[in-house]
Amino acid sequence: MLLYYRGIKGSIKTVCDKNFYFSDNTTYKLGGKAKIAYKPENFVQAISMFNKCVNDGENIFVIGNGSNVLASDNGFDGAVISTKNLKGIIRIDENRIFCLAGTTVAQLLNYCKNTGLSGIEYLVKIPATIGGVACMNAGVGDKFICQNIQKVLIYDGKKRYLNKNECCFDYKQSTMRNINCLILGVVLCLEQKSRSVVEQNIRYYSDRRKHLPTGRSCGCVFKNGINYSSGMIIESAGLKGVRVGQAKVSDVHANFILCEGDSSAEVKSLIDLVKYVVMLKYELELVEEVVYIGDFNETYR
Repeated sequence: MLLYYRGIKGSIKTVCDKNFYFSDNTTYKLGGKAKIAYKPENFVQAISMFNKCVNDGENIFVIGNGSNVLASDNGFDGAVISTKNLKGIIRIDENRIFCLAGTTVAQLLNYCKNTGLSGIEYLVKIPATIGGVACMNAGVGDKFICQNIQKVLIYDGKKRYLNKNECCFDYKQSTMRNINCLILGVVLCLEQKSRSVVEQNIRYYSDRRKHLPTGRSCGCVFKNGINYSSGMIIESAGLKGVRVGQAKVSDVHANFILCEGDSSAEVKSLIDLVKYVVMLKYELELVEEVVYIGDFNETYR
Protein backbone atom coordinates (compact mmCIF):
# COMPACT_ATOMS: atom_id res chain seq x y z
CA MET A 1 0.00 0.00 0.00
CA LEU A 2 1.40 3.40 -0.96
CA LEU A 3 0.60 6.51 1.06
CA TYR A 4 1.73 10.10 0.74
CA TYR A 5 3.09 12.43 3.38
CA ARG A 6 3.19 16.20 2.92
CA GLY A 7 6.71 17.43 3.59
CA ILE A 8 8.05 20.60 5.15
CA LYS A 9 6.95 22.60 2.13
CA GLY A 10 3.28 22.34 1.32
CA SER A 11 3.74 21.39 -2.32
CA ILE A 12 6.27 18.62 -1.62
CA LYS A 13 5.03 15.04 -1.25
CA THR A 14 7.04 11.94 -0.44
CA VAL A 15 6.02 8.38 -1.16
CA CYS A 16 5.62 6.34 2.01
CA ASP A 17 5.42 2.56 1.95
CA LYS A 18 3.72 0.64 4.75
CA ASN A 19 4.49 -2.65 3.04
CA PHE A 20 8.27 -2.37 2.70
CA TYR A 21 9.84 -5.83 2.87
CA PHE A 22 13.61 -6.24 3.07
CA SER A 23 13.23 -9.40 1.00
CA ASP A 24 12.35 -7.11 -1.91
CA ASN A 25 15.04 -4.53 -1.20
CA THR A 26 18.28 -6.38 -0.41
CA THR A 27 20.65 -8.54 -2.44
CA TYR A 28 20.14 -11.40 0.03
CA LYS A 29 16.40 -11.11 -0.75
CA LEU A 30 15.70 -11.90 2.88
CA GLY A 31 14.01 -10.22 5.79
CA GLY A 32 10.64 -9.15 7.06
CA LYS A 33 8.73 -5.93 7.01
CA ALA A 34 9.71 -2.44 8.20
CA LYS A 35 7.29 -0.45 10.31
CA ILE A 36 7.34 2.31 7.69
CA ALA A 37 9.57 3.25 4.76
CA TYR A 38 10.08 6.57 3.01
CA LYS A 39 11.32 6.92 -0.55
CA PRO A 40 12.31 10.55 -1.16
CA GLU A 41 12.98 11.76 -4.68
CA ASN A 42 14.77 15.01 -3.83
CA PHE A 43 16.67 16.68 -0.99
CA VAL A 44 13.65 18.56 0.40
CA GLN A 45 11.72 15.32 0.71
CA ALA A 46 14.69 13.45 2.20
CA ILE A 47 15.33 16.12 4.83
CA SER A 48 11.62 16.34 5.64
CA MET A 49 11.39 12.59 6.20
CA PHE A 50 14.56 12.47 8.28
CA ASN A 51 13.23 15.25 10.51
CA LYS A 52 9.86 13.53 10.82
CA CYS A 53 11.50 10.28 11.91
CA VAL A 54 13.67 12.07 14.49
CA ASN A 55 10.71 14.05 15.83
CA ASP A 56 8.61 10.88 16.06
CA GLY A 57 11.39 9.13 18.00
CA GLU A 58 11.72 6.43 15.35
CA ASN A 59 14.78 4.24 14.93
CA ILE A 60 16.10 5.09 11.47
CA PHE A 61 17.84 2.80 9.01
CA VAL A 62 19.05 4.31 5.75
CA ILE A 63 19.25 1.82 2.89
CA GLY A 64 20.54 2.13 -0.65
CA ASN A 65 20.65 -1.02 -2.76
CA GLY A 66 20.75 -3.29 0.31
CA SER A 67 23.89 -5.06 -0.85
CA ASN A 68 25.71 -5.22 2.48
CA VAL A 69 22.90 -5.97 4.91
CA LEU A 70 21.08 -8.90 6.48
CA ALA A 71 17.60 -8.12 7.78
CA SER A 72 15.81 -10.16 10.40
CA ASP A 73 12.90 -12.39 9.43
CA ASN A 74 10.99 -10.46 12.12
CA GLY A 75 11.52 -7.20 10.27
CA PHE A 76 12.47 -3.82 11.72
CA ASP A 77 10.44 -1.88 14.27
CA GLY A 78 11.49 1.48 12.91
CA ALA A 79 11.62 3.71 9.85
CA VAL A 80 13.56 2.99 6.69
CA ILE A 81 14.70 5.82 4.45
CA SER A 82 15.47 4.45 1.00
CA THR A 83 17.75 6.63 -1.11
CA LYS A 84 17.16 4.63 -4.30
CA ASN A 85 15.24 7.48 -5.95
CA LEU A 86 17.91 10.10 -5.20
CA LYS A 87 19.66 9.65 -8.52
CA GLY A 88 21.70 11.97 -10.67
CA ILE A 89 25.19 13.15 -11.58
CA ILE A 90 26.29 16.77 -11.97
CA ARG A 91 29.58 17.73 -13.63
CA ILE A 92 31.33 20.32 -11.45
CA ASP A 93 34.45 20.84 -13.55
CA GLU A 94 36.86 18.84 -15.69
CA ASN A 95 37.77 16.34 -12.98
CA ARG A 96 34.98 16.53 -10.40
CA ILE A 97 31.40 15.31 -10.29
CA PHE A 98 28.63 15.48 -7.70
CA CYS A 99 26.84 12.17 -7.47
CA LEU A 100 23.51 11.83 -5.65
CA ALA A 101 23.44 9.11 -3.02
CA GLY A 102 21.01 6.74 -4.75
CA THR A 103 22.96 6.55 -8.00
CA THR A 104 24.15 3.00 -8.53
CA VAL A 105 27.73 2.02 -9.26
CA ALA A 106 26.58 0.73 -12.66
CA GLN A 107 24.95 4.08 -13.52
CA LEU A 108 28.02 5.97 -12.33
CA LEU A 109 30.41 3.86 -14.40
CA ASN A 110 28.21 4.24 -17.46
CA TYR A 111 28.40 8.02 -17.00
CA CYS A 112 32.18 7.83 -16.60
CA LYS A 113 32.48 5.74 -19.75
CA ASN A 114 30.41 8.21 -21.76
CA THR A 115 32.31 11.25 -20.48
CA GLY A 116 35.81 9.78 -20.36
CA LEU A 117 36.26 10.03 -16.59
CA SER A 118 38.55 7.49 -14.99
CA GLY A 119 39.55 6.45 -11.49
CA ILE A 120 36.72 4.32 -10.10
CA GLU A 121 36.56 1.50 -12.62
CA TYR A 122 37.61 -0.89 -9.83
CA LEU A 123 34.06 -0.63 -8.43
CA VAL A 124 32.58 -2.48 -11.41
CA LYS A 125 30.03 -5.19 -10.53
CA ILE A 126 29.60 -3.97 -6.96
CA PRO A 127 25.78 -3.88 -6.63
CA ALA A 128 25.63 -0.77 -4.47
CA THR A 129 24.67 2.90 -4.51
CA ILE A 130 27.30 5.60 -4.16
CA GLY A 131 25.88 6.60 -0.77
CA GLY A 132 26.41 3.08 0.54
CA VAL A 133 29.84 2.87 -1.08
CA ALA A 134 30.90 6.09 0.65
CA CYS A 135 29.43 5.10 4.01
CA MET A 136 31.24 1.73 4.01
CA ASN A 137 34.37 3.04 2.26
CA ALA A 138 33.93 0.20 -0.19
CA GLY A 139 36.70 -0.93 -2.45
CA VAL A 140 38.56 -3.78 -4.07
CA GLY A 141 42.06 -4.92 -3.18
CA ASP A 142 44.08 -1.86 -2.21
CA LYS A 143 41.69 0.61 -3.86
CA PHE A 144 38.97 2.30 -1.81
CA ILE A 145 36.42 4.97 -2.66
CA CYS A 146 37.95 7.35 -0.09
CA GLN A 147 40.84 7.80 -2.54
CA ASN A 148 38.37 9.46 -4.93
CA ILE A 149 36.15 11.35 -2.48
CA GLN A 150 36.67 15.06 -1.93
CA LYS A 151 33.65 15.59 0.35
CA VAL A 152 30.30 14.10 1.32
CA LEU A 153 27.02 15.99 1.62
CA ILE A 154 25.06 14.82 4.66
CA TYR A 155 22.04 15.83 6.70
CA ASP A 156 22.11 15.30 10.46
CA GLY A 157 19.82 18.13 11.52
CA LYS A 158 21.77 20.45 9.26
CA LYS A 159 22.70 20.03 5.62
CA ARG A 160 26.48 20.23 5.45
CA TYR A 161 29.56 18.90 3.74
CA LEU A 162 32.07 16.67 5.48
CA ASN A 163 35.48 17.06 3.90
CA LYS A 164 37.64 14.01 3.40
CA ASN A 165 39.44 14.41 6.73
CA GLU A 166 36.16 14.83 8.61
CA CYS A 167 34.90 11.57 7.09
CA CYS A 168 37.65 9.72 9.03
CA PHE A 169 37.82 6.97 6.42
CA ASP A 170 39.28 3.66 7.52
CA TYR A 171 38.97 0.07 6.38
CA LYS A 172 35.22 -0.45 5.78
CA GLN A 173 34.57 2.52 8.05
CA SER A 174 33.67 6.21 8.02
CA THR A 175 32.25 8.93 10.22
CA MET A 176 28.89 8.45 8.52
CA ARG A 177 28.56 4.99 10.06
CA ASN A 178 28.96 6.40 13.55
CA ILE A 179 26.48 9.28 13.49
CA ASN A 180 22.75 9.51 12.87
CA CYS A 181 22.77 11.05 9.41
CA LEU A 182 21.51 10.80 5.87
CA ILE A 183 24.04 10.83 3.01
CA LEU A 184 22.66 13.02 0.22
CA GLY A 185 25.54 13.00 -2.25
CA VAL A 186 29.27 12.66 -2.82
CA VAL A 187 31.83 14.81 -4.65
CA LEU A 188 34.27 12.57 -6.53
CA CYS A 189 37.64 13.50 -7.99
CA LEU A 190 38.43 11.66 -11.22
CA GLU A 191 40.80 11.89 -14.19
CA GLN A 192 40.04 12.83 -17.78
CA LYS A 193 40.82 9.89 -20.06
CA SER A 194 39.57 8.62 -23.39
CA ARG A 195 36.43 6.50 -23.50
CA SER A 196 38.46 3.56 -24.78
CA VAL A 197 40.77 3.70 -21.75
CA VAL A 198 37.82 3.77 -19.34
CA GLU A 199 36.20 0.83 -21.16
CA GLN A 200 39.47 -1.10 -21.08
CA ASN A 201 39.81 -0.50 -17.33
CA ILE A 202 36.22 -1.61 -16.72
CA ARG A 203 36.85 -4.83 -18.63
CA TYR A 204 40.06 -5.43 -16.68
CA TYR A 205 38.40 -5.11 -13.26
CA SER A 206 35.32 -6.97 -14.44
CA ASP A 207 37.49 -9.93 -15.49
CA ARG A 208 39.16 -9.91 -12.07
CA ARG A 209 35.75 -10.44 -10.44
CA LYS A 210 34.67 -13.33 -12.66
CA HIS A 211 35.86 -15.87 -10.12
CA LEU A 212 33.53 -14.60 -7.38
CA PRO A 213 30.51 -16.71 -6.40
CA THR A 214 27.13 -16.11 -7.97
CA GLY A 215 23.87 -16.34 -6.07
CA ARG A 216 22.15 -14.40 -3.33
CA SER A 217 24.70 -12.94 -0.95
CA CYS A 218 25.94 -9.72 0.64
CA GLY A 219 29.39 -10.08 -0.89
CA CYS A 220 32.12 -10.66 1.69
CA VAL A 221 30.61 -11.31 5.12
CA PHE A 222 33.74 -10.63 7.20
CA LYS A 223 36.39 -7.94 7.16
CA ASN A 224 39.95 -8.98 6.41
CA GLY A 225 42.55 -8.50 9.13
CA ILE A 226 45.88 -6.74 8.93
CA ASN A 227 47.76 -9.99 8.34
CA TYR A 228 45.10 -12.37 7.12
CA SER A 229 42.33 -12.95 4.61
CA SER A 230 39.07 -14.00 6.27
CA GLY A 231 38.23 -16.16 3.28
CA MET A 232 41.49 -18.09 3.58
CA ILE A 233 41.04 -18.49 7.36
CA ILE A 234 37.51 -19.85 6.92
CA GLU A 235 38.69 -22.19 4.17
CA SER A 236 41.61 -23.47 6.26
CA ALA A 237 39.16 -24.17 9.08
CA GLY A 238 37.44 -26.64 6.75
CA LEU A 239 34.24 -24.64 6.49
CA LYS A 240 33.81 -24.41 2.72
CA GLY A 241 30.46 -25.91 1.78
CA VAL A 242 29.18 -26.04 5.38
CA ARG A 243 25.45 -25.45 5.68
CA VAL A 244 22.84 -24.36 8.16
CA GLY A 245 19.56 -25.18 6.48
CA GLN A 246 19.58 -23.45 3.10
CA ALA A 247 22.47 -21.13 3.99
CA LYS A 248 25.88 -22.26 2.72
CA VAL A 249 29.51 -21.19 2.90
CA SER A 250 30.50 -20.86 -0.75
CA ASP A 251 32.63 -23.60 -2.30
CA VAL A 252 34.25 -20.91 -4.47
CA HIS A 253 35.11 -18.17 -1.95
CA ALA A 254 34.72 -18.95 1.75
CA ASN A 255 34.01 -15.35 2.76
CA PHE A 256 30.73 -15.53 0.83
CA ILE A 257 27.70 -17.04 2.53
CA LEU A 258 25.02 -17.86 -0.02
CA CYS A 259 21.32 -18.11 0.63
CA GLU A 260 19.29 -20.71 -1.22
CA GLY A 261 16.18 -20.41 0.96
CA ASP A 262 14.05 -17.75 2.62
CA SER A 263 15.42 -17.60 6.18
CA SER A 264 17.74 -14.86 7.36
CA ALA A 265 17.93 -16.69 10.71
CA GLU A 266 19.72 -19.55 8.93
CA VAL A 267 22.24 -17.15 7.40
CA LYS A 268 22.84 -15.51 10.79
CA SER A 269 23.24 -18.93 12.46
CA LEU A 270 25.82 -19.91 9.85
CA ILE A 271 27.70 -16.64 10.36
CA ASP A 272 27.77 -17.33 14.12
CA LEU A 273 28.91 -20.91 13.50
CA VAL A 274 31.78 -19.76 11.28
CA LYS A 275 32.88 -17.24 13.92
CA TYR A 276 32.65 -19.92 16.64
CA VAL A 277 34.73 -22.51 14.76
CA VAL A 278 37.41 -19.99 13.74
CA MET A 279 37.67 -18.78 17.34
CA LEU A 280 38.04 -22.37 18.58
CA LYS A 281 40.67 -23.33 15.99
CA TYR A 282 42.70 -20.12 15.77
CA GLU A 283 41.66 -17.95 18.75
CA LEU A 284 40.75 -15.32 16.16
CA GLU A 285 37.56 -13.30 16.27
CA LEU A 286 36.22 -12.56 12.82
CA VAL A 287 34.51 -9.19 12.50
CA GLU A 288 31.45 -8.84 10.30
CA GLU A 289 31.36 -6.47 7.37
CA VAL A 290 27.67 -7.23 6.86
CA VAL A 291 25.27 -4.89 8.70
CA TYR A 292 22.38 -6.41 10.66
CA ILE A 293 18.88 -4.95 10.68
CA GLY A 294 16.43 -5.96 13.38
CA ASP A 295 16.76 -8.57 16.12
CA PHE A 296 18.40 -11.97 15.69
CA ASN A 297 18.60 -14.84 18.17
CA GLU A 298 22.30 -15.71 18.17
CA THR A 299 22.94 -19.43 18.19
CA TYR A 300 26.67 -19.93 18.68
CA ARG A 301 28.41 -17.99 21.45
